Amino acid sequence: MKNRSRVIIMTAILLIGVMLWLPGLRSQRVAAQSAGLTGSYGFNLTVVPVAGGAASFLGVVTFDGAGNATASFTIAQNDPNPSATTLQVQTGGQNSGTYTVNADGTGTMTFPGNGGAPTTVAFVITDGGSGLMLLPTGGFGNNLLTGTARKQ
Repeated sequence: MKNRSRVIIMTAILLIGVMLWLPGLRSQRVAAQSAGLTGSYGFNLTVVPVAGGAASFLGVVTFDGAGNATASFTIAQNDPNPSATTLQVQTGGQNSGTYTVNADGTGTMTFPGNGGAPTTVAFVITDGGSGLMLLPTGGFGNNLLTGTARKQ
């Protein structure tokens, strides 16, 4: 009976130690995957419709691992003409910018604006580096957009 109590106490101590150790391990994994953000990600950004029309961006953003990003994209949006029967589509959009990644797996991309405010996009690295959650925070006026990206 004495040995069984010792086993239970040792098991409890071991479990508590593992629970205290795991959050630190996760932080190290996120930092390690963040430092190497490289490769191409297919993305989709969608305008959350308000009083205006809806729009969606579809494209690829490529990270070089050194803080530089390039993006190519297509935009589809509602035609403001109420009698229109087709979407307005712009293809071949391209832009180059920069990105930073924080130790916690969050980051920011910044692309220069075409005569306007730069486009900034906050992101979170997910799924061990195979995905991104995207939230543009500047450059789209008073429009709210959300999106995701998956590594190609």
